[in-house]
Amino acid sequence: MKKGAVLVTVLLVSLSFVSLCFASENPVITLERVDVASIQPFFVKPRVEFKNEKEPGKELPAGAILNMAYIFSIKNPGKAPIMLDELTFSTAFDGFEINTAFAYEDIWIPAGKTNQLKVITTNETLPTITSLMVGADNVQKIQEMKATAGALVKKWWENVGDFSFPIEVTAGTALFKDEKGKELRVTFTGKWPKK
Repeated sequence: MKKGAVLVTVLLVSLSFVSLCFASENPVITLERVDVASIQPFFVKPRVEFKNEKEPGKELPAGAILNMAYIFSIKNPGKAPIMLDELTFSTAFDGFEINTAFAYEDIWIPAGKTNQLKVITTNETLPTITSLMVGADNVQKIQEMKATAGALVKKWWENVGDFSFPIEVTAGTALFKDEKGKELRVTFTGKWPKK
C-alpha cells in the first residue's frame, strides 16, 4: 500500500514538473505601445447640405473617428516555431471598455524569437457615447465622476495624443498552433502609458 502511495506521489510530482516546463514555454504577448493612427476633430451628428438658415440641411447620425494602433510583441520562448492564428482583446479608456478588436493574420514566430503585430481599432464618437450610457456600472461611474458620457468622449478625443488618461488592453486571448496543428491559448493584458 505504501509503495503505491509513493509511486503515485512520485508520478504526480513528475507530471507537475513536466507541465511547469511546458507552461514556461508558452508564448508571451506584451503591449509595447499605443499610437494614434488617425483622428478627426471631435463632433457628433454633423450637419450636411447646409445652405442657409431657411435650408439648414440635416443631421447625420454619425460622429468623428479615432483610429488607435496597438503594437504587441509576441515572444516565442519555445524550441519550435509557432503560428499566431488569432488574437482578440478589448480596449478601455479611463477604465471604460470602448471597443473589441480581432486579428486573424497568421504569423509564424521562430523558436526563441519575438515578432511584432500592429492592430488598428476604429472608434466613433456617437457609438462610444451610446455604449457608455448602457450598463449600470458605466452610468454609476460617470455619475461619480460628475461627468456625462459626451463630455468624457470629448475629453478622450481631445487629449488622446497626450496619453493623459490610462489606455488598457483587457481580456486578451491569442490562439497559437505548432507545426503539427496542436493548439495553445494564452491570455494577456496591458496598460499604456507604462508607468
